[in-house]
Amino acid sequence: MKCWICGAPASTGEHRVKASDLKAYFGHVSQQNPIYTHTEIKKNIPIGSIKASRLKSKGLICNKCNSSLTQPHDQAWEKLSQYLQRNWNQLQKAQQIDLSKVFPGSTRKSLLNVHLFFIKIFGCAIAEYNIPIDLARFSRCLMESSPHPYVHLAFIQTPGGEPKKKLAAVTPMQAVNMGDRCIWGGWMYIVGNVTVYMIYNEVPGNTVLSQTWNPQRPSKIVPIKRMHA
Repeated sequence: MKCWICGAPASTGEHRVKASDLKAYFGHVSQQNPIYTHTEIKKNIPIGSIKASRLKSKGLICNKCNSSLTQPHDQAWEKLSQYLQRNWNQLQKAQQIDLSKVFPGSTRKSLLNVHLFFIKIFGCAIAEYNIPIDLARFSRCLMESSPHPYVHLAFIQTPGGEPKKKLAAVTPMQAVNMGDRCIWGGWMYIVGNVTVYMIYNEVPGNTVLSQTWNPQRPSKIVPIKRMHA
């Protein structure tokens, strides 16, 4: 299989939920202290290592793209994720995130890297599930370090409130197709009570994009979007 980003031979599966998020949220995972995953067929499958293949996408990329090319993107999200987890209660009350406090002196560059982290996550899902979205454009964004105009992020409270049990997951994508292509899709990246809502949108004037963020509409103040379960 070829890397969907650069076309080189691929052998690496990207974590659906980033490994650093899993480690920070669940702590040490082992055969004696497992976490559990669910599929449509079976629930409560024990996972004894963060490196387990069940936690990774089948949309493979090469080692170079997974390390040197996208490492700045991973590091930017890891820093923002830690900030959100530590400060979520206060941020919710303020209903906004001042991202200059997370990335002082390099806010816009760092936020582009956060955007590109989710471009990688999104691209892996497109490759794994054959979603009818132009994957080549996702590849160009990563190779050229440029934003994708159709991908928007929103920071929201996990629908239903804080989970009763620890939860980290990505949801299936809800999509709208026109002919043989997807023109709108939305799915969630969840770690505890913090959720990033990822939206792919080709529909002009779509009001669902209110309170979302994209590097082409840069702002250091990002609202926390209200969303009902």
